[in-house]
Amino acid sequence: MKPTAPSWRLRRYGNLIVNRLFPLRKTQIDGLKFRYFAAESPPQDPREFVNTGLEFHHRISRLSGWEAIDVGANIGSYTLRLARTFHSVTAFEPSPAHNKVLRLNIALNSLKNVHVREVALSDVSGISPLYIRAGATSLDMFHYGLGYDSVCLVRTAKLDEYQTKFTKLDLVKIDAENLEYAILKGGIGMISRFRPVIAVEVHRSRVLSNGSCICDVCKLLQNHRYDTEVTGESSSIGMVHWVWATPNIESMVSLGLHQHRVQGTRHAYCKSFCR
Repeated sequence: MKPTAPSWRLRRYGNLIVNRLFPLRKTQIDGLKFRYFAAESPPQDPREFVNTGLEFHHRISRLSGWEAIDVGANIGSYTLRLARTFHSVTAFEPSPAHNKVLRLNIALNSLKNVHVREVALSDVSGISPLYIRAGATSLDMFHYGLGYDSVCLVRTAKLDEYQTKFTKLDLVKIDAENLEYAILKGGIGMISRFRPVIAVEVHRSRVLSNGSCICDVCKLLQNHRYDTEVTGESSSIGMVHWVWATPNIESMVSLGLHQHRVQGTRHAYCKSFCR
């Protein structure tokens, strides 16, 4: 007979392993409890964001709704906040170590409406190496040219593969260290069906034309009847710009979707948001 142990003991043992190999620190921000790796920076306080990204973060904080997806959840900086204003949040985080801390932070805050997927979203399904360094993980080996500390194999999947898990989708936030275009490509079916607000941190410089950004991420969204807006740009580590995308009026009307006023979007409405 195989030896068995209570699930709480196994979880405690797992937490001890994480704490022993990767020491954790604790902090509290805006009423939320966080654990984070001692070798990494603490979660950012939205009230202290730099001006270049402040508008992007401020808009997300003003949204509420039924269902949100956090792609690249890391240890839960956005996930925990979204869980306060959305009925349900699905968090995708492929790094085993960060996934462990994400689940710990969810438990510390007694959140019952968060579902965690240990999967790297992309435009292909299979197995891929995940490159890990302090503060970031990516499927892109040469992201920022900074190298990496370790590598592990993770499962990859398309966002579209999870379409049957949702009846509504109001927000998709993506911060995936240069994989945002592939993630959107792998989720076009789901995006076209639900027409959520999309908040993307694009890890490259914006490309301006007639006052608008036409980088590959913005062009992809524009081609699927989204209006895009760059809300900030930074080059502190590498070129990054923040894109806020809302379904345009014509696409909403043609699909017969209801209109609701939502704060934080460029337009005064978005589908299926609960007030």
